[in-house]
Amino acid sequence: MSEPVVAAVDVLAALPYAAYLGLEWFADDVLRLPFRGDLVGNYRIGALHGGVVAAALECAARGLLLEQGASAATTVDFTVDYLRPALSRDLYLRATAVRIGRAVATVRVEAWQADAARPVAAGHGNFQLIAE
Repeated sequence: MSEPVVAAVDVLAALPYAAYLGLEWFADDVLRLPFRGDLVGNYRIGALHGGVVAAALECAARGLLLEQGASAATTVDFTVDYLRPALSRDLYLRATAVRIGRAVATVRVEAWQADAARPVAAGHGNFQLIAE
């Protein structure tokens, strides 16, 4: 992985929960959630809490919209598919815009850990774009 992009770092500053989680953008449009012990939800297997994974997915989607020029975006709906446990290691996320209209945008996000071909979760959301 490469160093975070400076402009993308500014986008994350607009998302306070992303800062709380410690999310970082990388040059190849990949967001990283560094593993922290306080993010674990299942201590028996050391898995990240499902809410943390869902929040990271949604932050990645909203970050993509801000990075692509939306002044603000509010979540209309967001669904998460948990595909396998997110274990005690860094989580990587990639958001893809399905469609960005004048008022609504649709975004998909995938999260993985060791292998991008084996995602741990996927999210799909619709966002209302707020005009300034």
